[in-house]
Amino acid sequence: MNKKVLFLAAGVLLATGSFAQKDKLKEASKELKKAQEAKTKTPPDEAATREAYQKAKEAIDAATTHADTKDNADAWFTKAAVYIGMQDQSELNADQPYREGIVAIKRAFELNKKLENNDQAPMMLANAAFFAYNDGIQHYNNSKFNEAYEYLKSGADILGPDKDRRFITIPIIDTIRAQTKMFMGFTAFYAQNYDAAIPLLKEMQTSPYVANESNVYLILAEAYKAKGNKEQQLAVIKEAKKKFPDDKNVAAAELNYFIESGKQEEITSKLEEAAANDPQNPELQLNMGIVYSGMAVGDKVTEAQAKEFNSKAEAAYKKAVALAPNNGVYNYQLGAYYYNQAAEINGEMNNLGVSKAEQLKYEELLQKRNALFALALPALEKSNEAFSARPNKLSGEERKYFFNCLSALKEIYVIQDDNEKAKAVRTKLEAMQ
Repeated sequence: MNKKVLFLAAGVLLATGSFAQKDKLKEASKELKKAQEAKTKTPPDEAATREAYQKAKEAIDAATTHADTKDNADAWFTKAAVYIGMQDQSELNADQPYREGIVAIKRAFELNKKLENNDQAPMMLANAAFFAYNDGIQHYNNSKFNEAYEYLKSGADILGPDKDRRFITIPIIDTIRAQTKMFMGFTAFYAQNYDAAIPLLKEMQTSPYVANESNVYLILAEAYKAKGNKEQQLAVIKEAKKKFPDDKNVAAAELNYFIESGKQEEITSKLEEAAANDPQNPELQLNMGIVYSGMAVGDKVTEAQAKEFNSKAEAAYKKAVALAPNNGVYNYQLGAYYYNQAAEINGEMNNLGVSKAEQLKYEELLQKRNALFALALPALEKSNEAFSARPNKLSGEERKYFFNCLSALKEIYVIQDDNEKAKAVRTKLEAMQ
């Protein structure tokens, strides 16, 4: 008898524990409803909302961890609603509760697939995906690309494929899904996970929801470049050029492709085209000057061609400086264009002998050299002035140009016997070394 009573008592205790956990689920549902009602008041009762969410969280945590209700689909569905709802409360979302909300709703669907068609499911999923998108974008903006990818992916995973009928009354979901996948492609690229980036970006090429995003093509082309697939890189750039004919970044990508490929005819053609479409862009003029300067000293270039290329190079450098007169780099490149020609002539002069004919040649070359130095000097001095105005803000590339500029100026001042200026430039050079 005693044993039966003890057994019965134990059974009652177990049953009471089970009922207690079910009561926790009811309590969580009750507090969740209170939170939602307080939130929708005009104005919202923020204090009541927070208090109700906190109570709901405590109750549902107990329900989803207890042995009797840890596999209860309704408990996990309620937990998802609580945690996703908390994300919208500034004083409750420091730990990004929506993340646990996504885990909870996926668990609920695993336990009871019918919950996927619950009336509350679409809005819960939409809100969770929206929070995941914002979370991912914040990490993306902070250059935390691996984390950004994972948070974006968590949102994309719960939304499923395009045109999911559950979201027929929430059409913005199609845009959120596409934007999420697009940024997944971007983050994968910047994390150097090109095998993940390429299929995502290829998919987004045909998405109507990101149809105006030329970056989809630009970053996809860069991903192919990183993989060493130059053929696909060019194919994507051509697609982009066709779809975004007036996009300057696409034009720049096409130009850079040909520059890196060393195809001079294509380079000059694209440069001329780009400069015609964007005549106020000094960078294009600078690039044109660099390309034509290089072509002028090619192995198979005739004297007439060299003269033509040099003429085009000089005109382009001058236009770059005219468009950006205070730019240290542009002024340096113009000055270096003249200085390098003078230095080449100086080499010829040093190789001449002492015969009368050679001395006459020397005098002729001397005049040419000095004339070129005279052309180089104003541009190099302007470059020195521009760089000297912000010595602590120069990029690594600008410091290199500054050093070269000072070196050229020193040589010219020494040749001109301007010792005072040569000394001042030498002091700057020593400070940079």
